[in-house]
Amino acid sequence: MIASLFPEFLAPTPLQELRGLTGQGSRRVFMKREDLRDPELGGNKWCKLAGHLIAARAAGYTRLISVGGAWSNHLHALALAGRRFGFSTIGLVRGEPVMTATLQDAIDAGMTIQFVSRENYRQRNTDEGLAGLAKPYGPAWLIPEGGSGLPGHAGVAHLAAELAQQVTGDVLLAVPVGSGTTFAGLIKALPSRFQVWGFQAFHDDTLASRIADQLPEMHAGAGWRLHETPGMRSHRRLPFVLEDQLKSFEAEQGIALDPVYTVRMMAALQQMFESRVIPREYTILALHTGGLQGRRGHGLAKAA
Repeated sequence: MIASLFPEFLAPTPLQELRGLTGQGSRRVFMKREDLRDPELGGNKWCKLAGHLIAARAAGYTRLISVGGAWSNHLHALALAGRRFGFSTIGLVRGEPVMTATLQDAIDAGMTIQFVSRENYRQRNTDEGLAGLAKPYGPAWLIPEGGSGLPGHAGVAHLAAELAQQVTGDVLLAVPVGSGTTFAGLIKALPSRFQVWGFQAFHDDTLASRIADQLPEMHAGAGWRLHETPGMRSHRRLPFVLEDQLKSFEAEQGIALDPVYTVRMMAALQQMFESRVIPREYTILALHTGGLQGRRGHGLAKAA
């Protein structure tokens, strides 16, 4: 259904083989270039939003409301998707009023920006709280932070089907994890020959339990593990060691990484290669989740 409504999903995004990673040895490692899904919307954020757009249209809504930070990849993609597919959009932004390149892009795409105090923003984590934040703006389809929820899983299921067709045999799929929606959706939709390893971008003691809550009680899909990453983000500057790894990866592989999610996953994978904790019988596949617009918040070029 996703591909029939959105041409961005008709052709699978490519796999690019990675060579010369620290500790890689003879292992074959590929990157799923989800950042190439679409020039404007590419990345896992668009996969999750596609399901929400379908559900919103089916329910008769023309307005979309969601939440995020001042550099939110999610709000950025939502604004651009709203402009392309004929939805009005409102972004509820955490914290004191500030203008970033991300928010300016969203405004230019037609999104109305409203700033929400950090105290009130904490209400977003429940359906009732999110509805309360959005109530002043009238009837709208509400999209939880990061595009989570069952509609978000619909787009992720399309991504899982692509992966299952592109790679044969036993696969270890590495996935950067923020809200956990993409991670949980892939675990549900992929066959059991996949092991899905998630790499946390943020400190979050509740993440594992929230992911488990999204899985069926009698889960029969892919196996999964959740790992911490070097320099898990706490809303400070990208550590210099990770910035160096980001720049080295881009020079050696010709692939730009985002400074929050994918760079931390790749740093953790390299450590695992060196520690020899990844079974050699697996084909290793790393998911590039996009988010390149956010490079500007770390003083890096946006990258195409």
